[in-house]
Amino acid sequence: MRNDRRRASGVLRRLTALVLAAVMLCLSAGCARREAHDYYVAGAEAMAQGDFETAGSLFQKTVETGEFLPDAYRGLGLSYMCRNNYADACVALERARLYGESKDAAFVRDTALYLAYCRACHNETDKALDIYTSMLTQEEDAEVYFLRGRLLLKSGDEEGAAADFDKAASLSHDDSLFISIYQLYHERQKDADGAAYLRQGLAMAEQDADAYIGRALVYYYLQNYREAKAQLTAGLEKNPSDREALLLLGKVYLAMDDVTDARAMFTAHLKDDDLMAAAYDGLALCDMAEGSYQTALAYIQKGLSLNDETTRRSLLFNEIVAYEYLNDWETARARAAAYIAAYPADENGLRENEFLSTR
Repeated sequence: MRNDRRRASGVLRRLTALVLAAVMLCLSAGCARREAHDYYVAGAEAMAQGDFETAGSLFQKTVETGEFLPDAYRGLGLSYMCRNNYADACVALERARLYGESKDAAFVRDTALYLAYCRACHNETDKALDIYTSMLTQEEDAEVYFLRGRLLLKSGDEEGAAADFDKAASLSHDDSLFISIYQLYHERQKDADGAAYLRQGLAMAEQDADAYIGRALVYYYLQNYREAKAQLTAGLEKNPSDREALLLLGKVYLAMDDVTDARAMFTAHLKDDDLMAAAYDGLALCDMAEGSYQTALAYIQKGLSLNDETTRRSLLFNEIVAYEYLNDWETARARAAAYIAAYPADENGLRENEFLSTR
C-alpha cells in the first residue's frame, strides 16, 4: 500500500530525467548535433528551475534542429502546460506521441496522461476521454480508470464515473486512491458516496496488521481523529523513525487544534537527519495553521534543500498552499503547474491547478 503511494518520482527526479534522456541520446548518436543537445539540456534545467518561458524557447530550438524530437516536443508541451497554454501544449504533446512511439512504456504513458489533461483543460473532454479509453484497452491501470472517472464525474456522468472508480478500486492497493475518490465526492457534497470508498480502503487496510498508516489515513478523512491517533501511536511504537507516520500524526494533532503538541513533536525530530525534512514540513504546517505563511515558506525551503525524495512531494504541495494564502497567485500558479508536470495523476495537484487557473 505505502509502496504504491510512492511510485511517482519526485519533481527534481522527473525533470532531471529530461536532462539524462538527452545525454543518453547524445551518446548513442555520437553527439552528431551538439547544438541540439545543449539546447535540450538547458531547456530541461530551465524547467527544473521553474522558468517555463525560457524552457519553451530552448525546446523549440531543439525541435528546429530535428534532433531528440520525442523528448523535445514533450518538453515543449510541458512548458506550455505549465503556462496554462493548453492549445499549444496539445499540439506539442501530440507530436511527442507521434515521434515517441518507439520510446519506453513510461514515456508513452506519461505523455498520454499529460495530453489527456491538457485536452480536458482545453474543453476537449471527448478527446481526453478517448485517450484514457485507448490506454485502458491496452492495459488495465487503476490510475487511468481513476482519471477517466474523475473526468466523467466532472462532466456529469455519475454512473460512468462510479463504474470507473469501482474498477480502479478493484485494481489498487493504494489507500491514497480511495481517499482521492472520496475527496471528489466530498467536493460535490456527496460524502455518503465517497465514504463507501473510504470504508473499502479501511477494510483492505485491516487485512494487513502493519498497515496502520492506511487505517490512520482513512480515519483521518472520516474525521475520527482519536482512532487515527491511536493507529499512528501504535505504529510508531514498532517503528519510531517512520517519517510518514510522524507527519500524519502531526496533521492529526493540528486537526484536533493541538498546535502546541504538533510543533513540539516536529521540533524534536529536527535532530534526526533522516527525519529532518519531514520535521520542517510539519513545522510549516504548524505555521500555516497559525497564519504565519512566510515563516512556513522558510521551513519549506529548508526542507526542500535537503533533497529528501520521500518528503519532497508534500513539501512542494504545501508550498503551493502557502503562496495561495499569501495571495501570490502568480507564484502559486507556477508552482502548481510544475507540480502536476511531475505528478500527472495527483488529485490534490490537479485540483489546485484548476483552482489557480481562475485566479
